[in-house]
Amino acid sequence: MPRLFISVERLEEWAAEGRAALEGDRMTLIELGQVFVMKPAVHFTAVIGAEQDPANLVGLVHSQEDLQAMGADHMATSVIYGDTAYEVINGFLGEPLPP
Repeated sequence: MPRLFISVERLEEWAAEGRAALEGDRMTLIELGQVFVMKPAVHFTAVIGAEQDPANLVGLVHSQEDLQAMGADHMATSVIYGDTAYEVINGFLGEPLPP
């Protein structure tokens, strides 16, 4: 199973519906019995105030560790990388554990 990005809102919905169980940094998808290690991450959705995406980040997902390594600043629903501001969706990057 590949890695997956789950927004904070979706994760809250799944937990409330009983579709996912959370324990520490682990999430279990109940129907599949699949466990994921979760890391905070963002999904880049748009460039703010510009027409071009000089770093080609729109559409990508990066963990908080990636953002720190890049020297990007993350605040609320935006990330500033270099001279460009991006709109992001906050969530988690799930790395599947072997069954």
